[in-house]
Amino acid sequence: MKKVFTFILALAMAATLFAGCAKTTADDTPGAGQVSEGSAVLTVALPAAPAYLDPHIQAGTDSYRVVTQIFDRLVELDSDMNLVPTLAESWDVVDELTTVFHLRQGVKFQDGNEMTAEDVKYSLERCIASPGVNYNYLIIDEINIINDYTVEIKTSAPCNVLLYRLTLDAASIVSKAAAESGEDFNLNPVGCGPFKLNSWDTTSGDVVLDAFEDYWAGKSEIDQVIFKTIPESINRTVALETGEADIAYDLSATDFKAVESNDKLKLEKKASTTVWYLGMNTKDEILSNKLVRKAIATAINIDDFIAMAFNGNADPAHNTMMIPYLPGYAPDLVKYDYNVDDAKALLAEAGYPDGCNLSLYVADSQIYKDASVVIQEALRQIGITVEIKSMDYASYSSATSNGEHQLFFFGKTSIDSDSMLRSMYSEDALGASGNRSFWTDAKVDEMLDEALSTTDSTHAEELYKEIQQIVADEVPVYPLCQDYINAGMSISVENFKLYPGKTHYIYGTTITK
Repeated sequence: MKKVFTFILALAMAATLFAGCAKTTADDTPGAGQVSEGSAVLTVALPAAPAYLDPHIQAGTDSYRVVTQIFDRLVELDSDMNLVPTLAESWDVVDELTTVFHLRQGVKFQDGNEMTAEDVKYSLERCIASPGVNYNYLIIDEINIINDYTVEIKTSAPCNVLLYRLTLDAASIVSKAAAESGEDFNLNPVGCGPFKLNSWDTTSGDVVLDAFEDYWAGKSEIDQVIFKTIPESINRTVALETGEADIAYDLSATDFKAVESNDKLKLEKKASTTVWYLGMNTKDEILSNKLVRKAIATAINIDDFIAMAFNGNADPAHNTMMIPYLPGYAPDLVKYDYNVDDAKALLAEAGYPDGCNLSLYVADSQIYKDASVVIQEALRQIGITVEIKSMDYASYSSATSNGEHQLFFFGKTSIDSDSMLRSMYSEDALGASGNRSFWTDAKVDEMLDEALSTTDSTHAEELYKEIQQIVADEVPVYPLCQDYINAGMSISVENFKLYPGKTHYIYGTTITK
């Protein structure tokens, strides 16, 4: 159990750096954007539209920023990164394989049904059956119903991060009756969270949520939340200035001054748990050559990349997907120092003395666009011609999950070591679950399983370091930077806090107009 205590300590230490936000314990509206006079309406500007509202289809920050408002989980992390009871009032660790959860009674779903152990079992088994989200939960062996309000979870091996995995949006508890009703659950999601779906314009991406009157922790003081998709950062800033939006996520650093100098606005900034990386499809004929991948890594000046793509609002990743506070973090085990001549030599050794042509897939939002241009120019310097293929997030996610790409730019957010490394490099996570480079290694998979199940924290950290050494040398993805989260908002918005995982709970926020 030493690793559990080490991990909790690491999270507690992280609280000095990160300010998360959890829901705190505190009917229908006429239509989208129309509420009764005097109602509190909060408009949030997003950089990218949600691709799914069903939490079990595919993991993605853009989707989960809306999904997390509709659904609750058994446990969550509070603003100090501590585990707190949510749908489970308490839990007992019976042995190293067994945890029993005691459910909160009287919790209602948005369809009026009461949440019971049957819904919990159904939800977690539904998650485990979905290749888009299940890589974190494959260690769960059995989910047993003890009675209507007690659920037993057994793992196939000791799992020292089970509770933390259950805080993730992929572990959201859904209404079994609604999910099995025959309606498209993605378009008609039903959870027991503080907000319920009013409307979702799948063309524009805009989503309207209404406060759920019967929410177990008390009705939200915000009566309606409108999520508007505004891809360009400068346009999200303008939306704040004109009052079109009350909160705008992920502003570009170039827009900070406009917000901070406006006495009607304010800006919140915190370190994130996200690493942005350049991914390489190792199934591609060109990128299957490790020397090409190393040439690409050597061609990128990380400091320049951060300055130009993130306007300095990020820290170097030091060639690891791990975040500094995670157990086993090992930076720069293999370094690719920026050198154009060395990159050209590696490319020539790989059989491409005259360079080559590659495509770079990115989503159609500002951060992806800015990064793609910087990467394109860096690779041009060594003779690689890059065609940028920009598309809406749903198409981008589908294309990279299916392996249609060569290069791709993406970010990965995680709160534990196993989840970060497993999603990037495990055979369990190929495609939609995160491993879009399609690189695998049997030894790495074995070490991941061993590190997850051991109760010796020192041994686990040694395994994580060895994994980082292997993947840094193979470079199926090249970690670039760890960014910072931010949100601009009206001074009338109170009690909104940034969550390091970027999904940001609305419950608990208030607004005066």
